[in-house]
Amino acid sequence: MRVGIDATTVRPGHSAGIEAFCYGLLDGLAATEHELTVHVLSGTGDDWRRRVASNRVAWSEVRTTLRTDNTVGRLLRRHTPGAVASSLVLRRTVNLVRQWSRPRTSDADVMLHPFAAAPAHGDPAVIVLHDLRHLHPEHGSAGYAEVIRRNVARAAAVVVSWPHPYAQAVRAFPEARERIALIPLPAFHSSAGSSAEPEPGLLLYPSSTARLKNHATLLEAMALLPECRLVCPGPLVEPEASRLLARADQPDLRGRVSFPGFVSTTELASLYARASAVVVPSLWEAASGAMLEAFSWGLPVACADSEPLLAQLDFTGADAAVFAARDPAALAHAVRRVLSDPGHYARSSQAAGTLLSGRTWADTAADYTAVLEWVVAGRPGPMPRSAFAGALTREGTR
Repeated sequence: MRVGIDATTVRPGHSAGIEAFCYGLLDGLAATEHELTVHVLSGTGDDWRRRVASNRVAWSEVRTTLRTDNTVGRLLRRHTPGAVASSLVLRRTVNLVRQWSRPRTSDADVMLHPFAAAPAHGDPAVIVLHDLRHLHPEHGSAGYAEVIRRNVARAAAVVVSWPHPYAQAVRAFPEARERIALIPLPAFHSSAGSSAEPEPGLLLYPSSTARLKNHATLLEAMALLPECRLVCPGPLVEPEASRLLARADQPDLRGRVSFPGFVSTTELASLYARASAVVVPSLWEAASGAMLEAFSWGLPVACADSEPLLAQLDFTGADAAVFAARDPAALAHAVRRVLSDPGHYARSSQAAGTLLSGRTWADTAADYTAVLEWVVAGRPGPMPRSAFAGALTREGTR
């Protein structure tokens, strides 16, 4: 089977969770017998080869116009009004212009699209729908929502990574129910088995600075936690990054809050090894990678009461200090709760980490391969289902 993978929406060092997902899945798929051709942004091939070191992957670099990761693109992203940036007109225009530079032919038997908010191309197409936030006006974009709806309508199969967005997808697209699969992922950066002692009061929140990640509330809570330090590694996404950096430089936070940008896996592991707790204030997620990684490391967690995060606690059985997402005082109180009883919250995280620890990228790739083969074979019979997904959802409903 010849599998094409469109990774042109991913810029190494800039794409946060979707980037880690692509690296892990490609590592798993590269160990199968199938032929892989991965389409990446022009000029990024060497970066991809360093992260996915397999000679069984063919790389195709694609020139893409109207990019947001260059100097002009970053300036436009920073200064374009939000209503314009999320509009249907702008998204339709950008997608149309970008399609002009896309290769017109492909010899793949099936095309896999790891990012559902970019127009799918090639038939048959399998799209990965990590979450449905763009279908929610508060957190998403009308332009991206339109793309997602069109992709789901045309896709031969849709893959969703976690129980909460899977249930949402089935409700939002009942006509596609029989071609939507739940295929859970491993933790992106699992524990390296460090025995380092945590630094008292060191809090960690790995995430991009997209607005829905809610760093703004976290920084105001830090003003109420003079005994704590905070490190927020992850891509510095404008326009929020500039505002956050300016707030972190104010006298009440200066020297206690840092945004180091995208860091290596080694640096991130060092941060997890030293952290006293992980804080996840996000307003929306598919499932929080930071929380899954905290479970893997056995770290106490304080998290917002946003619907996806509560669902994540439910299906893992974990206990976290939960706070009202937009309330800095509630967040500060939750942090003090986990720091005053770290043993309880650490044991709960460890139990959740054990539940998820059996999942590998090879397992995930095997589940993806079954869906891809099903599509190429003409979708005979029921869609293949992940055994791990079945076990996970049963565990979460006990």
